Amino acid sequence: MTAPLYHGGYGGLSVGQFVLPPRKTGAASTASFGAAAVCDRDAVYVTTDFEAAMMFACAHPSGRGKIYEVEPVGGLVDDVDATGRGYSFKCPSARVRRVFKIKGKIIRNLQRAMLAETRKGRTR
Repeated sequence: MTAPLYHGGYGGLSVGQFVLPPRKTGAASTASFGAAAVCDRDAVYVTTDFEAAMMFACAHPSGRGKIYEVEPVGGLVDDVDATGRGYSFKCPSARVRRVFKIKGKIIRNLQRAMLAETRKGRTR
């Protein structure tokens, strides 16, 4: 794959470190927040879509999410929830190549927008 791959998640990793699956780290994942049916806690999810990675980074409850440009370790497999779309994959782990910091204001605004969408969906 020639397109850069990104992972949006909890901040704290540096270039050269590894993004590991939630089952190995004990970290919260989207499986912890209602996506257990489609989220594999034994895999790291990566995407070619920078904005999708930003959404997951900003959705992290810590409010300190980061976007990582990553190099997958092990083979890439299509994300079952996005099969055929060609932008979301999973792999056993990923090495951080670059870190993108997100301004706190952007995180807060995106969290508010996601919360508003969630509430709107409940009232329909």
